[in-house]
Amino acid sequence: MQDLVDSLPEKPGVYFFFGGNGEIIYIGKSINLKKRISDHFRKGTDKIFKKVAHDRRGRPPIPKFTWDYTQKHLDSFPSMVYNKERKKKNKIINTTKQVKYIVTESDEEAFTLEGCLISAFRPSINRSHWKYPFIEITLGEDVPRVLTSYQILLPESFIFGPFNVGSPIDLAIDGFLRIIPICNNENPIKLNGKSYPSCLKEKLKHCQAPCKNGAFDKRKYLELIDDFINELENKGTRVITKLEGLMKIETEKENFEGAAVLRDRIQAIELLFHQKAMPTILKKYYTNIQEIVSKDTKHMEIIDKILAKINVLN
Repeated sequence: MQDLVDSLPEKPGVYFFFGGNGEIIYIGKSINLKKRISDHFRKGTDKIFKKVAHDRRGRPPIPKFTWDYTQKHLDSFPSMVYNKERKKKNKIINTTKQVKYIVTESDEEAFTLEGCLISAFRPSINRSHWKYPFIEITLGEDVPRVLTSYQILLPESFIFGPFNVGSPIDLAIDGFLRIIPICNNENPIKLNGKSYPSCLKEKLKHCQAPCKNGAFDKRKYLELIDDFINELENKGTRVITKLEGLMKIETEKENFEGAAVLRDRIQAIELLFHQKAMPTILKKYYTNIQEIVSKDTKHMEIIDKILAKINVLN
C-alpha cells in the first residue's frame, strides 16, 4: 500500500477504495490525491472512544437543589464519546484491498464527479449518497418535471449538477420556465384522465398545464423538455437572451418592478453556471470510470442507464 501512496499524483481527483470481493466500499475526492489517500492510512490513535470536556458556558445553570457532588464532578471529568471518525477510518484500513483513482482537470470537477458517483454507486462506508443539490428532469415519468433534488428519483432522470449549497437553483429554474414552460410540480402528474386543480403558473402561462389532460399535446411537451435540457447544457445562453429582451420591454413600459424580477432571474442563471455546471461530467470521464470498475460490472450498467436517456454517449 505504501508503494501505491508514494506513486500517487499531487493533483485533484476522485479515489476509490475496493473491498476483498472487488466491491467499491468508499469514494472520496481531494485537491491533492497523494495527501488525502495517505491521510486515510496514516497511523493514529486506535481509541474507539474519545474524551470530550464539558463546557458549561451558555448552558442554563443547574438548579440549587441538584446534588452538590454531581454538580462539582461533572465539570471535573470529561465524558467518553464514541469516536465515529475513528471507526470509519479503521473500517477503511481493515477492509480496503485495492485503491484506484481518476485525475480531474480541476477541484470543481473532482467535487462534481464524486457527487455523481456516490449517488450512482452508493458505497457502504460513504455516509450520504449526495450532499449537494442538483437539477433533475424526471424523464421516466408520464409527464417529465424539473425539480431541485438531493437524490435521484428515477434512474432514467436527466441530472445536472451538483451545485454548491446555497446556489440560486430555484430562482434560475424560474427564469428558465419563463421561456420554456414545463412542469415543476412537486408531485408526479399521471395521464389517466384525472384533472388537477389550476395553479398560478398555468394562469401566468409559465407552464403548459400538462395536468389538464384534454388540452395537453405530449409530443410538443417532450420537445420543450429536450429544449430545456439543451439550454442547461449550453449554460442558458438563449434563455438569458430572451429574458434580457423581456426586461427591456418592461423597462420601456416603466414597469421597473417587473424588470427587476427578470434581472434577478438572469443573474441567478449566470451565477448558477459560474458556480457549478458540469452536466456532461459522466460523459467526460466515462472511459476513466470504465477502466476503474471494468466494463462488465453492474456499476457501468448504472452509469449507462443514467446516460442513456440524454444521448450523451453519441
